[in-house]
Amino acid sequence: MKHRRITVGVCAAALAAVLVYTAVAAQETGNADPKLQTEDEAPDGTDGGQDAQIQTPCLEAGIQFFFERESSHEDSAEQIALTGTDVTGNTEGAEPPEGTEGSEGTEPAEETEGSEESEYADLAIANVRHYVNVRNAPGTDGAIVGRIYNGAVAQVLCSAGENQDWFQVVSGNVEGYIKAEYFLYGDEAAAVIDDYVTRYAVVEATRLNVRKEPDLEARRIGYIDRGEKVRILEDMGEWLKVQYTDDSSGYVASEYVSVSEEFAYAKTMEEVEQELAAQRALKERQETSETTAQEDTDISVAPPNTTYATNDELRQQIVDYAMQFLGNKYRHGGQSLTTGTDCSGFTSLIYKDFGYSISRTPSGQLSSAGRSIDYSEAKPGDIICYGSQKCTHVALYIGDGQIIHAANSRKGVIISQADYDHILGVKNVID
Repeated sequence: MKHRRITVGVCAAALAAVLVYTAVAAQETGNADPKLQTEDEAPDGTDGGQDAQIQTPCLEAGIQFFFERESSHEDSAEQIALTGTDVTGNTEGAEPPEGTEGSEGTEPAEETEGSEESEYADLAIANVRHYVNVRNAPGTDGAIVGRIYNGAVAQVLCSAGENQDWFQVVSGNVEGYIKAEYFLYGDEAAAVIDDYVTRYAVVEATRLNVRKEPDLEARRIGYIDRGEKVRILEDMGEWLKVQYTDDSSGYVASEYVSVSEEFAYAKTMEEVEQELAAQRALKERQETSETTAQEDTDISVAPPNTTYATNDELRQQIVDYAMQFLGNKYRHGGQSLTTGTDCSGFTSLIYKDFGYSISRTPSGQLSSAGRSIDYSEAKPGDIICYGSQKCTHVALYIGDGQIIHAANSRKGVIISQADYDHILGVKNVID
């Protein structure tokens, strides 16, 4: 039996922070589309109430935690097929019980030379056929507090259980325990993280028809209203093929939507019910005639709140805005500058608040955000891309040879020297 061991050092200040931790619910999450529960995925009789108290063996484990993962699972009675490629999951497959809740992470620490650790050291990606349960204790007797679907990202806090074969994780608004075998993690997860970004079409029109075929004369199968989003299956230029309901797809006109990139999270049981209700509402629209709910492609665009005399003024505003989040938490796949995000989330969300749409991944920002320039030309607000052959980290240049970035889960959002690591490229998004 092979085991992989990962060692995570925890300083005294971080341990103290965990001891006094109070959960802060994320206000923005990038959840994958809900999947309707099938009989073989029904909970195993354990109450999934949200009042279940979370056990925290991570606090008892001391200064070092060892993550162990079995490479062979033939004897597991609860084994499910692991795919590793299907981000959306498969409606087939039994759903084995899994664990739940843990601490949010550590407070950001001061950066010291030579102490840099990988941003992805505690990254985990659910690698299951459909979903697994998140429990409030490391064992199948623990109460169910949520579900994590295939492709959802999580932050590993430590290993737990008698055989150290469960992970205590944080994912979205869910904290709890899941068996380690249902994750890709560490370097293995980092190598494929770009494959687990979900692209959504966000409706900007008042009401937009979803059609059976990519043609204005094609039959309408439903509609989506302003601000609602559907997962993109294929970009066909003037049309986007989208997942309308859990069991039906259709087409929307590209000119009336914007595209956003998000990571999927675990869901609390309350969130599961809310999204199932939203799915039912979309299905009901399939029965609504077009005369009753007509398409309205009017797009109302709010003017910018602030105008800038020069690009240099805009750049400084971007830097000043980013500095407000100094010291905030790091969260893998996070969609909030306030409650936590990762490196590419930090830069993309900063730019989003100034009206720019850039990729949600480090490699995507290197390849498609603005134009490439030499580091000697970098100005405040430019994006610095790091890595050897592949971009694995991005940061916002703030001038004077410094960057602000979401470094990792131990440090959070910090200021560093721009040349602290190998610079792969620099992107000018402004001009």
